[in-house]
Amino acid sequence: MKRLLSLLFCLLLLFGCSGEPKNVFRNSDFTAVLPEPFAPVDSVSMVCFAPYGDPLLSSSITYYVTEQNWYFDSFTKDDYEDALKALCQYESLTVTDAHTCRVDGFKAYRISGKGLLEQGTHDLILYAVNGGKTYFFTLLNREGDDYIGAFDAMMSSLRFTEGQ
Repeated sequence: MKRLLSLLFCLLLLFGCSGEPKNVFRNSDFTAVLPEPFAPVDSVSMVCFAPYGDPLLSSSITYYVTEQNWYFDSFTKDDYEDALKALCQYESLTVTDAHTCRVDGFKAYRISGKGLLEQGTHDLILYAVNGGKTYFFTLLNREGDDYIGAFDAMMSSLRFTEGQ
């Protein structure tokens, strides 16, 4: 029994017992576990994450916040499609799914679509969250990448800062 306890103690010393994942991002608005290998991108004006912190021709996650949107519940699939076309400057964009969900207990929409950019057709996933403010988290999943499941997992891990 002593041998087993000693072995367990040595393993804890070697590997640690911290339950926190390595890729946790914290800012004044939220805490989330980023998909591997995403890291913050320093050279852009909004909060942006890309594999290894390099957004050039790779998938990316962006975050944007506005004051609370009082029209949130009246937005339609077509409204999101028009807004995403204008925001992302897609040559074309087709929303394939839009449904309500919850993010950290707040009402949210998950909108997914396919967009055509100069580099090809890409998946676009948007979570619009109506908390104390309105939060927009967007994944641009470039052709050949597969980060949609990891992005959904990030959104499940997301916790807004107290008082939001």
